[in-house]
Amino acid sequence: MQYLVFSLHRRPSQSTFTRLYQRTYSSLSSSKRLVNFAKQASIITKDPVWDLVSQLKRERKDEQIHSALESCNIPFLDYVLWKHVVHSPNLNTAISAIEQSQGFGNQLPEGSANARQQTLQLPAWVAFSLLCHKVRTAQDAQDGLLRLTFKHSWTLGSKDRPALLILSTHALAHFDILTPMRKIVEQFLARTIQFPAFHFNALLRGLSGFTRSEEAANLAVSVLEVMSAREVPLWLETYKSLMRDRFVTLQLTKILHTKMVHEGVVPTAEHLEAFLRIFSKHGAVQDSQEYLRAIRRYCVEHGLTVPHGPDVHLRGADLTGTTHPANTLYIGSLRHDCASAFHYLHKLLQLDATHNSRPVTTVPGPSSRHASTKFWSGTKTSVDIFDWTTALISAANDKRTSTSTLVTLFERARERTKQFRPTVATYTVVLRGLLFRGAFDEALKIWNQLLDSDLLLDRKALTVGVQVLARAGQPQDAFYLLNSFMDAQRTSSHAASLPNDKNIAPAVHHWINIIVINEFMVSLLRIRRPDVIFQLWDHLEQLYSVLPNEATLNILLKAAVLATKMDNESVRGTFAHLFHTPTAESSSPIDLIMEQLQSAHPPSVVGIWKDRRAGDVARDIFRTIMYGNWKRLLDVKAPASVVHFKNAEATPLYPLVGLAKSITIPFSTRKDRDAQTKIIPADVHSLEKQPYHPYLSIVPTDLTFSTYIQLLGFTGRASEISLTLAWMRALQIKPSRNTLSIALVFWAEVSLHGPLFEEWAERRKKGESEYGRLVRWMTEWVGEEAPTESDIQKALRAVAKMRDSSFGRS
Repeated sequence: MQYLVFSLHRRPSQSTFTRLYQRTYSSLSSSKRLVNFAKQASIITKDPVWDLVSQLKRERKDEQIHSALESCNIPFLDYVLWKHVVHSPNLNTAISAIEQSQGFGNQLPEGSANARQQTLQLPAWVAFSLLCHKVRTAQDAQDGLLRLTFKHSWTLGSKDRPALLILSTHALAHFDILTPMRKIVEQFLARTIQFPAFHFNALLRGLSGFTRSEEAANLAVSVLEVMSAREVPLWLETYKSLMRDRFVTLQLTKILHTKMVHEGVVPTAEHLEAFLRIFSKHGAVQDSQEYLRAIRRYCVEHGLTVPHGPDVHLRGADLTGTTHPANTLYIGSLRHDCASAFHYLHKLLQLDATHNSRPVTTVPGPSSRHASTKFWSGTKTSVDIFDWTTALISAANDKRTSTSTLVTLFERARERTKQFRPTVATYTVVLRGLLFRGAFDEALKIWNQLLDSDLLLDRKALTVGVQVLARAGQPQDAFYLLNSFMDAQRTSSHAASLPNDKNIAPAVHHWINIIVINEFMVSLLRIRRPDVIFQLWDHLEQLYSVLPNEATLNILLKAAVLATKMDNESVRGTFAHLFHTPTAESSSPIDLIMEQLQSAHPPSVVGIWKDRRAGDVARDIFRTIMYGNWKRLLDVKAPASVVHFKNAEATPLYPLVGLAKSITIPFSTRKDRDAQTKIIPADVHSLEKQPYHPYLSIVPTDLTFSTYIQLLGFTGRASEISLTLAWMRALQIKPSRNTLSIALVFWAEVSLHGPLFEEWAERRKKGESEYGRLVRWMTEWVGEEAPTESDIQKALRAVAKMRDSSFGRS
C-alpha cells in the first residue's frame, strides 16, 4: 500500500507558490518588542521624541503633528525639511533622499553654518522613525538599515546613539541577520551611556530575538561581562528573555545561573521553570535535580502545590508532593537514560494510584483530592500524556530500543489508555525515533496515522513529516507538503486547511523557518539529491521568505562535495562536465524542483550548477561571504605555500601516485609564496560593487570551515587551505582538532613529496617544508590544541572513508 500525503491531482496551481512574498517588519506598532521598548524609553528617559515617532507611522496633516513637534522642541521648519524622508514609500528611497540632502549640504558655502548643519546632521527622530516604520524586508535590513546605522547617523550622541543601535538590533533579529551584530555591540559597549541599566537590558532583550547560535550567545556574554564590570544590574525580565528556548544555549544558561547566584538575585517561578526546562532539554541531570528541589522549596514557601522530588524512584526517598508540571520537565533530563526515565514515570503512576486508590495500570482522571496545581505553566492533577511523551523521548534516543519495541510502546499507550491519547508531540517523538533507526516504512505508516487523526500539525510535526516523506522515497510529496504549509502561511493567519481539508495549527508563529528548510535539505543530502539542494539555495528567500544561516551553508558545501564525488564515480558524469552545454531553466522554481523530484533516484549528473561545476559555485559563494562581509580578509596572507598543485578531479588516484613519487623525488622546495595568493583575489574585487553585504544571516563557525576545507580537498583546491585557516584566525574562530587534522591531511598532498625526505631535511637543517611551516604556524595559533599524531591518523581514516564510493549514502 502506498501512503501519500495528499492526492496529487488535487494540488493547487503551482503558480500560487511562485509569488514573491517577503516577511515584513512593517511598523513600530506591529512589533511587541519595539512597542515595549518605545514605551519604556518614553517613561525612563522622559524623552517625548518616542511619542512623535509613534505619530510618524502615517503621514498626517501638519497641524496634527505640530503639538508633538513643540513638545520635542523641534522647529516646524526642520520637520518640513525632513518630511519627505520620513514619509518615503520605502527605506531605500529614504536613504537616497538623505544622501541627496547631505550632498546638497556639502555644496553650501562655509558661511551658511546653520543650513549646512540642518542638511548634514540626521536628526534622531528621523532615524528612529525610519528604523521603526520602514524596515520591511530582509533586503531593507541588509542594505538601507546598515547604511543608516553606520554611515548616516554618526552625529548622534550618547543620548540617542544607544537607542538607535537597539532599534537596529530588533530589526536585524527579526530577519536573523547576525553578522552586523558584532560591530553594533562593539559600538554600543564603546560609548558612555546616559541610561545604562535601561539600555543594556534593552540591548540584551533585542539580542534574544535571534535564533540560537554560538555567535549570538557569545555576543550576549560579552554584554553581560561589561555589565558586571560597570555594575549594571540585569533585570529579572531580561533573565527571562535570554532564557527563551529559541535563543538560549546551555553555556549561556550556566553563566546566567552563576550571575544570579553571585548577585544574590532571588529567582521567580518563571526563572526556576526556565532553568529546569533548559537543563532538562540538554540532559543535564544533576542541574535539573537541583532546580526541581528549588521549585519544591519555592512552592512550600508560597503555599503552592509541591511537586514530587527527583529521587522518588529510589529506595528510602521522600515521597511527599504530587504530580506537577515540574516533574514532566525533570523526566526530560533523563532522555539519555531510558531505564531511569520509565522507572521514574512508573513511580509517579504508583504514587498517583496510592493517593487516588486506583490501579497502577490506569491513569487517574481529574481528582478532587487537592486543588489543581497552579504554577507557572497551567494546571496538572495527575500523570498524563505529557509525562508519557517525555519518557518516550528516552526510549526513542536509546539505540538499544528496537524499532518494534518503540512502535509497540506507542501503540499500547494509544490503545489501552484513553488518558494517554497521543498528542502531536507524541507522534513527533516516535517519528524522530524511527528516522533515527532508519525505519522509514514504519515511520511513513505512523505519519499517515497522524494525518488521519484530528490533531493539528505544528512546525515540529511538519519538519518530521517532510523528513519521513523524503527518506521513505517520496521527496516530491515532501516538497509539496512544505509548499502547502507555506501557501497557507501566506494567505491566512487563522486556522487553515490543506488541499485535503487537513487542519493545521493557526499561524500565530510562522510554520516555515530556516530550521524546517535545513532539515529538508539534510534529508535530500541523505538520499543523494544535491541537485535539488542547489535549486533550493538559489530560491530560498523567494519561496520561503527565509535567509540561510551557517547550517544551511554547511549543508550546501556538503552537497557540493557529494555532487563532485557522484559525478566522478560515473563515466557519464565525467563527460558531462567536459562537454556540458548551457540549458535554459524553467521560469518557475517550483515547477523545476517538482520535475527534478519526479524520480526518487538521483539523475546521472548532479554536479552541474548554473552551467558550472557545483564545487566551483559553492566555493565562490563561500568566498563571497568571506570577502563581502569582512573586507579585511583581502589583506590576509597565507602562512604557507604549495609545492605543487593537484587536480583531484583529473587524477582520482593521486594519493597513490604521490606516494610513488616520494620514493624518488628529493626534498620538497616551496614554489613562489605568492603563487597561490595571486589566484585568490582575482574574482573578489567585484564584490565591493554589490549593493549590500552578501548573506549577512550567515556567521561561519568551525564546522563551516571544516566542511569548506573538505570541499577544497575534494575539488583539487587544497592549495587554498592555508589561506582558509588564516581567515579563521583573523575572524577569531577557534578551530577544533578535527578541523585542523583534516586540513593537514589535505595540505600534505600539495606541500609534501614524502615523509622520509621531510624528516631527512629537518635533520640536515636544510630548510623547513611548507607542510612543516603550516604546522609551526598552527601551533603558534592554538598551542596545546594542535593536532597530535593520533589526531592525524584519525583524519587520514576519515578522509579515506569520505573518498570511498559509499560516502553520502543513507
